[in-house]
Amino acid sequence: MTDDQSTGNQPRAAARPAATVRSAAVRAAAVLTVPSAAVFLGLIATGAMPALASLGAVAAVGSATYLMVRRHYAALAVLRRHLEERAAGEDPAAGPAIGGSDLAALGDVGPAAGIAGALARADRCTTERIEGLRQRAEARALVIESIPDPLLLIDSRGRVAQANREARRQFGQQIVDRDLSAVIRHPEVLATVRRALAGQPGGDVEIGIAAPVERVFNVRVESLGGGTEAGEVSALMLFVDLSSIRRAEQMRVDFVANVSHELRTPLATLLGFIETLQGPARDDADARDRFLDIMKSQGNRMSRLVQDLLSLSRIETNEHKPPSGRVDLTPLLQGVKSTLDLEARRRDMRVRLELDAVLPEAIGAEDELAQVVQNLLDNAIKYGRPGTEITVAARRADRVPASFPGGPAGKSVAIAVRDRGEGIAPQHLPRLTERFYRVDAARSRDLGGTGLGLAIVKHIVSRHRGALTIDSTPGEGSVFTVYIPAAGPGDPARGASAA
Repeated sequence: MTDDQSTGNQPRAAARPAATVRSAAVRAAAVLTVPSAAVFLGLIATGAMPALASLGAVAAVGSATYLMVRRHYAALAVLRRHLEERAAGEDPAAGPAIGGSDLAALGDVGPAAGIAGALARADRCTTERIEGLRQRAEARALVIESIPDPLLLIDSRGRVAQANREARRQFGQQIVDRDLSAVIRHPEVLATVRRALAGQPGGDVEIGIAAPVERVFNVRVESLGGGTEAGEVSALMLFVDLSSIRRAEQMRVDFVANVSHELRTPLATLLGFIETLQGPARDDADARDRFLDIMKSQGNRMSRLVQDLLSLSRIETNEHKPPSGRVDLTPLLQGVKSTLDLEARRRDMRVRLELDAVLPEAIGAEDELAQVVQNLLDNAIKYGRPGTEITVAARRADRVPASFPGGPAGKSVAIAVRDRGEGIAPQHLPRLTERFYRVDAARSRDLGGTGLGLAIVKHIVSRHRGALTIDSTPGEGSVFTVYIPAAGPGDPARGASAA
């Protein structure tokens, strides 16, 4: 059909209802005029009224009847059109079909005008209700979108009908309308979803997902009535992240196992030597002196382990509360150096301080910062090469690592401890601050290490809202750098709150 033909048909299509109203009005007027015509014909037959006057009266009654009937039929046509449009599925929110212009056209056509007004009010009420429902649906969608755990709605075909922001982040931005088996390939989860889609009770399944990072989820599957189409069944899947809980449980298990191992070895040594001294070596003075030295060493090792465990527990308890005292780092570093100078000389090593002429004070707890430097320097002495120099440098930091939460560059102090040892292979660096983690476990135990020194450093630095970086080159040595927030003019006086 051409545009001209289409345009030409529109007036004819619009004219059809008007023609229908006219023909219906003519028929109704003719029927209603018959009684009046019979009366006037009787008057003519009896000679009570002239024929011409009677015919004129009949014509007047017919015309008046036609006009009145046509007006009512027009009103009913408007109402019919409105109801047909509603029956055809027109969106009421687009505006009522009977508006002000339609009511003006109806005028005061009795019941029709009243019905039209009622329909207009019903339209407005329907529009308001639909708008209210739409706003509530948007609010619910926003709530679902904001849920911090991944959430999926599955339709009866096993496809993803809806996914919130966290689900899209975990499984991909284009997962909607994809088959669930293409998103999650876990047989037990898919079987639970199939049961839910069949109207049976859902359940919980714990799964591990390797990408984009390794995480553990508890997947809760619930069956829902009324899915994507009328009468269908859908399933709701909620993924609760258990990664931190499982990681903490594993750390607890590892911690207990490591502590048990670290204490069991020296205890077994002590018990063995005690039995020997009570038995065969009771009267052997040389063996007794040698065994007592070993027992003392093992006792000291257990004592250090217990002290480190207590220290680590105390630091972790207060880690959420940062210290606020001011610490003068120059005498602190000089004091730690003096404490460990003797141990360094025993290994034919030398400790050298490199301090800025004007070193800003740090915000922190003096005892804890001294423990940080002492642990780092003690490690440098243990693992450095004999005859080499260890450098302890402190300066205002011009640059800070991205992990530093304490403020911008220029507002922090960097303390770096450099050794000239064997260095550390790159694969070990991320795990050095784990409890009991050792690059060379046998060498560490021989040197008296507890495996907790760097873990203590990490937690103290975390409590101070600082950062720790480790740089190492195998064969050349390592540098451990601690960044601590610097004290400003408005910070508390030194020692005001150092605990």
